[in-house]
Amino acid sequence: MDIEDIRDNYKNFDDYTIENIAMKDANSLRPEVLKILKFEIQKRNLSPEILNGIEIQNRKLTKDELSEYCSLIENSTCSICSSENKKLNISMIGEVVSIIVISHYDKRIKVGCSECLNKLNTNAIIKSSLLGWWGFPWGPIYTIRSYIYNYGMRLNNTSDKPNGIFKEFVRGNLGFLETNKNNPKRISEFLNGINNAI
Repeated sequence: MDIEDIRDNYKNFDDYTIENIAMKDANSLRPEVLKILKFEIQKRNLSPEILNGIEIQNRKLTKDELSEYCSLIENSTCSICSSENKKLNISMIGEVVSIIVISHYDKRIKVGCSECLNKLNTNAIIKSSLLGWWGFPWGPIYTIRSYIYNYGMRLNNTSDKPNGIFKEFVRGNLGFLETNKNNPKRISEFLNGINNAI
């Protein structure tokens, strides 16, 4: 696509689209497109924090910076039980649903305190036990995999330090976290959206 076409497209994007591109996709944009994006943000008088979100996505994080972004999530309110004084963690939930010859194995990311994450893993095991076996040939295989997966995730749920899933989640959402690091309410809403995603 020609750079002038890109410039015209960005002019026509609404503020929400510009913010989303800046917070989620800035690290995948070519340098000349980044300049156009930054120009649009400044021209529209959008929050200068968005520019910081772009910058952080386009450089390597130090361990201290990664730890700082992890703590933004760890110290948020649990969107499952509403606890404000429990450290949050990030886990994956694996569920299997089977019907005769169709088996569906779904893995989803969840954010919450260790107790809530453990309950979600347990519920996934129960759901898979009841609904996972009924598809042939993959139902029983996926169900056993989900048991192993959910039990393994339970070990991650109680970790004092951010696990690999946690760190990858933070790296994938750096733009958003940097832009909203002074807005804990927005971070909590974002985490709630992650938990409620279908």
